[in-house]
Amino acid sequence: MRRLAIAGAAALAALVPMRSHAQNITNSEVKFGVWWHDPIEGKEGGADINPELILTSPITDEMLANAPPWLIWALQPRPTLGVSINTAGDTDQFYLGATWSWMLVRNVAMPDDGIFFSYFFGPGFNDGKISTSDPHRKALGSHIMFREAADLGYQINPTYSVSLFMDHVSNGGLAKQNQSINDLGVRLGIHF
Repeated sequence: MRRLAIAGAAALAALVPMRSHAQNITNSEVKFGVWWHDPIEGKEGGADINPELILTSPITDEMLANAPPWLIWALQPRPTLGVSINTAGDTDQFYLGATWSWMLVRNVAMPDDGIFFSYFFGPGFNDGKISTSDPHRKALGSHIMFREAADLGYQINPTYSVSLFMDHVSNGGLAKQNQSINDLGVRLGIHF
C-alpha cells in the first residue's frame, strides 16, 4: 500500500505545475463503476459494483470572489454518497463525504473535452468482518472506517466522462484489527 501511496503522491506532484491552469469542477454528476475488490492483498475477491452520486458544491464561484487564488482549489468540495456491492459476497460498503475535482487540461483532442482529477474523503460503513480467522476475509476492526479515493479521467464532452479509480478504506489504526481494503477499477460519469 505504501508503494501505491508513493506512486499517487508522485503523480500529484507531477501535476502541480498545472495547478495554475486547473479549474474546479463543481456541478452534479452520477458515476457508475466496476472495481476489482482487494487486488493488492487478494484476501477478499470478486468485483464491486459502484453507483455514486456527487452533488453540486454549495460553495459558488461568487462566494470565492475575494479568496486568495492559491486557496480556491480547496474550497469547493461536492457532497458525495455511494455504495460498493461486492459480487462475491465479501465486504460491501456505503460511504458519504466530500469530493474535490479539478479539470487539469481542457480541449485535449476536441472542444469541451479534458483531463480531470478527483479526490474523495469521508467515512465508510461496511458489513465486513471485524475480526476473523477466515483466510479469505479481512479483519477490518470496525464497521466504520476512513475512506479515501481518487479518479484520474477523461471528460469526453460536457456530459460524459470515463476514469480510472482507486480507493482505500481503513480504520486508521484506531482498532486492534486494521486490515484495509483497496479497490481498483473504471467508472463512467454523467454530469447533470
